[in-house]
Amino acid sequence: MKRNVIVAVGLLLVVAGLAGASTILEFPLNGVVDYDRVIGPDLYQANSQVDVYVENIFNPLRWKDWSIQIWVPQGAADLAVMRVDYDNTPNHSAPIDVFPVNLAPVAGPPPWQGFKGFYASTYEPAWENAGTTPEGSGGPHPWGNPMWVSFHIDVPQGPFGLYIFDECIPEPATLAVLLIGGLLAVLKRSKRSI
Repeated sequence: MKRNVIVAVGLLLVVAGLAGASTILEFPLNGVVDYDRVIGPDLYQANSQVDVYVENIFNPLRWKDWSIQIWVPQGAADLAVMRVDYDNTPNHSAPIDVFPVNLAPVAGPPPWQGFKGFYASTYEPAWENAGTTPEGSGGPHPWGNPMWVSFHIDVPQGPFGLYIFDECIPEPATLAVLLIGGLLAVLKRSKRSI
């Protein structure tokens, strides 16, 4: 009887240890058409491997750009790199592209006292090649706007904070139509004022 109890407790500890090995954060669209998304800043009570999945509006003719900030306690080890992947499956189980992205320290005050931040942003030259380009464009990561963008970070000491800005950028034809429409509106307004 004692042996069975010890084995059962041992198994529970192993399962608990495995369960604590990874934190999964999933941000689905839930049917909302959202080309620009802001997630956070939010604080999570976890550490070790953190997998963040952000659902997008799937469109092979659009670009994908994103910015991410990860905040850790001041005494924790610095974050140097994360893994990013793009995936077009509903359960993000078959990445079409997986690559490392270097992180840099965030300048400025943290959103939480006693934290330090690290980030990457495809809007800046150091990371612009980590964003996607339209399918068939020949550019880096030519997958268009994928169904999921995932960020995989090793957070050695929790809690951690997270802020993400994610954008699905129109293809050139749509941009041209928007630009022409804007110019026509300006011309029409200036013609009225004459």
